Amino acid sequence: MMREHFVANETDFLKSCEQIAKSNVFGFDTEFVSEESFRPELCLVQVATPEDLFVFDAIAIGSLGAFWDLVTDGKRNVIVHAGREEIRICQHLSGKAPARLFDIQVAAGLIGIGYPAGYGTLVQTFAGTRLSKQETLTDWRIRPLTAEQITYAFDDVRYLLQCHEKISARLLELDRMDWAEEEFADLQARSNLDEPIGERWRRVKGTGGFDRKRLAMVREIVAWREEFAAKRNRPPRAILRDDLIADIVKRNPQKAQDILAFRGVQHRDSEEIMAAIQKARALPLDTLPLQDETKPDAPQVGLIGQVMAGLLGDLCNRKSLVPSLVATSSDLRELVRSKIDNTSLSDNNSLAKGWRLKHVFPVLMDFLEGKTSLRLARVDNESPFEYDDSKPKL
Repeated sequence: MMREHFVANETDFLKSCEQIAKSNVFGFDTEFVSEESFRPELCLVQVATPEDLFVFDAIAIGSLGAFWDLVTDGKRNVIVHAGREEIRICQHLSGKAPARLFDIQVAAGLIGIGYPAGYGTLVQTFAGTRLSKQETLTDWRIRPLTAEQITYAFDDVRYLLQCHEKISARLLELDRMDWAEEEFADLQARSNLDEPIGERWRRVKGTGGFDRKRLAMVREIVAWREEFAAKRNRPPRAILRDDLIADIVKRNPQKAQDILAFRGVQHRDSEEIMAAIQKARALPLDTLPLQDETKPDAPQVGLIGQVMAGLLGDLCNRKSLVPSLVATSSDLRELVRSKIDNTSLSDNNSLAKGWRLKHVFPVLMDFLEGKTSLRLARVDNESPFEYDDSKPKL
C-alpha cells in the first residue's frame, strides 16, 4: 500500500522533495487551468515514487523550484504520460527541460498497445484497474479541494510506475529502447519550441484568397493580439477571435470606427487594430508574406498513399507497432510525391530520420519502386496481406 501525502505548505513540500530525491525513479503529472489565461495556471503537481504518492497544492505552496530541480537534474528517471504540457510547464517555470524523461504514452505505441492511448487505457491494460473520470472537468483553482478531487489526483499517478515497468520490459524484449529514447528526445524538442509570434498568423483560416498586402494585415493584427494577450495574461481568442481577424481584413477598413462595426471587437482595441493595419499597408513589397503556392497533388498521390497506409498498417501489426506513431498520412503522401518528383523528404517528415529511416523507409521504398508486391491473401486474418518475399523486415 503506497503512502499518500497531500502537501499544502512550503515546509512539508521541501521535506517531500528530500524524500523524492532518494528515489532513482519517480513519475509526475500536473493539473492546470488554461481557458482563461495566456499561459496555463498550475494548480496541482502529483508525484509517485515506488513507495509514496504526493499531491502538491501549487496555489498554496507558491514556488515549486525544489521539485523542478529534481525533474531537471538528470539524477533519476522521470516518468510521464502524454507529457507535452508537463515539459512546457517545467521549461516555463524552471527555465530547463526535464532530464531522463520516459513517456509511457509514446512507449506504448512502440510495443503495439495503441497511440495515442489514454492513461486510463494503459492503467487498465497493465494494472487491471478502471479509473474514475468523474473529476476530468474540475476547475482545479477552487479551494478547498474535495476528498474526491484529491483521490482523483492521487490516482492520476498511482499506476504510472507500474505501467512504466511493464512497458519498459516489453521494449527491452523487442530491442526498441533506443527507439523510445529517440522519441522522447523528439518530444522534448517539439514541446520546448514555442511557435514564433511572427508565424502564428498562418493558423488563421479564411485567408486563402488574400493578396500579399492583406496577408501582411493578418500578420500584424495577430502579432499585436499575441503581445497584448501576454501582457494581460488572457487567451488570445478572448482578445480577438481568428474569424474576426479574417473578416476585418476582408472588409479593408479605413478608420478605427469601421472596425467597431464588427461584433466582438472592444472599443479600446479598435485603434490598436487599425494601427496594425496601417503598419501593414506601409510595408515595402519585399517584406510582405508570400501567398501559398502549393501545387495540387497528382491524382495518383492520394491513391498510392492510401495503399501504402494499408501496407504500413499490416507491417506494424506484424511487428507490434502502431501506424499512427510511425508515420502520418501526410508523411506517406510526401514520400509518394518525392518519388514522383525525384526530390528528398523534408526534415519534418517522420520517415526521414532515426529508427524509421533505418527500419521502415526501406520497406516502403521497395514497394514504391516495384521491388515488393503486395496482395490480399487472407481476409479472415489479422495480417491479411502477403508479399513477394513473404518476410518484410522492420
